[in-house]
Amino acid sequence: HALARDGLVTEGPTMRNATRLFLAWATLLGSAMPALAEVRTVYQGTLGTSEVVLEMNASGGGRYFYRRHGVDIPLSGPVTKLVEALPIQGEAMYRAAQGGNAPLFEDAQTRQPGPAWRGQVVDGTFAGSWSDGPGKKDAAFELRQVRRYDPDKSPGATERVTRAIPPGNTTGAASDAPVSIETAPYDHLKLQTSLKQGAEHVSGAVAWRMVIDPRTRFSYPRLTRHPDARMVEKVNAILARRHGQLNLAALECKATLYTETHPAAGSLGNYDAESVRVTFLSPTLMSVVESGSTDCGGAHPHNHYAPYTLDLVRGEYLDFERLFRAFTRTPDGFVPSQTLMALIGKKLKAQGRGPESAAAADPQHYTGCDEVWPQYLALHFERTHGRDALAVAVSGVPHALGACLGTTVALPFTELKPLLKPAAGAYLFPKP
Repeated sequence: HALARDGLVTEGPTMRNATRLFLAWATLLGSAMPALAEVRTVYQGTLGTSEVVLEMNASGGGRYFYRRHGVDIPLSGPVTKLVEALPIQGEAMYRAAQGGNAPLFEDAQTRQPGPAWRGQVVDGTFAGSWSDGPGKKDAAFELRQVRRYDPDKSPGATERVTRAIPPGNTTGAASDAPVSIETAPYDHLKLQTSLKQGAEHVSGAVAWRMVIDPRTRFSYPRLTRHPDARMVEKVNAILARRHGQLNLAALECKATLYTETHPAAGSLGNYDAESVRVTFLSPTLMSVVESGSTDCGGAHPHNHYAPYTLDLVRGEYLDFERLFRAFTRTPDGFVPSQTLMALIGKKLKAQGRGPESAAAADPQHYTGCDEVWPQYLALHFERTHGRDALAVAVSGVPHALGACLGTTVALPFTELKPLLKPAAGAYLFPKP
């Protein structure tokens, strides 16, 4: 079925959509993948005329994907006969999967197994013949070993980049852990794909453009110009990591066609509708906001507004504490400083907003959004209508308060004097 889907074989079943949840592939593969502690071997090469990447576990089973799709297909069995999982489609397959046996490696109605890889590993090359069943056309495959690795010994992939820095970089689910050929070769190879290039947006000495992975279809920025050429490389490494993690999440969701029966199974989890905006760019600062409502099963979608800011002087995430008296350190982390709270309160009052004003104006429909920002505050920068401002946003609120997400108030740079530390001037008002 997989070759037919890839347009390589005309005989056999109707083309099926190859499709897999973010950073949960071991769980998704269920019985197809043994315990995480086992060493895995990654191969790449060709199946018929298609480029594929395949991962096998020492005790058997594994997964593979076509490069053009990036969607994992679970594998079961010994290396001499790896059987592919079948998409959970049709009433019989759905009932079988509901019985707790997903992924399914044989048709629940005909009891016929999925396509099989019959081959051997000799001198680091896995080669043999792929078959979609009796009477169907076979295809040769030849894959060379790329890496062997133990995922338990790789750096953690779920550390939040905000753990050691003050609020302002609310990364949501995105990880900043590198996906490298050494630490995560299978996922690294999955991210090696050609990106579509968007139009360049120039702002003085700096510029950026959006790029799109055609498999997941949402845009993500890259820096294209900066007075310091090294800064382009440093910043784009961060942007590429974040883009890659979102792409992996979308592709993991799509591959749940083989492992799940919930309504979002087999979809991109709404990642293809993710909004990613560059809200500010100067030679010293770059703010980006990821927002949307992703959903790949679970009680609620992940409604989010996740801003972060990059320091284009140091080539890293901006530590807001270096520039502003905006936070007070406590044993539990950081809380907004009284100076920042006063500036926000003053701006809200001038706009006729704030908890008391809103409740008095429309008590029946008052949502309480102006009460959540002290606890769920996130900072980033915005440039709107030629005005540069520090944006105070609501981020990370519980699902029921999703309507409150976004910028609550924008404080123009000219009004930030009470907050500024000595280093701030060079960042906010850089010399040409």
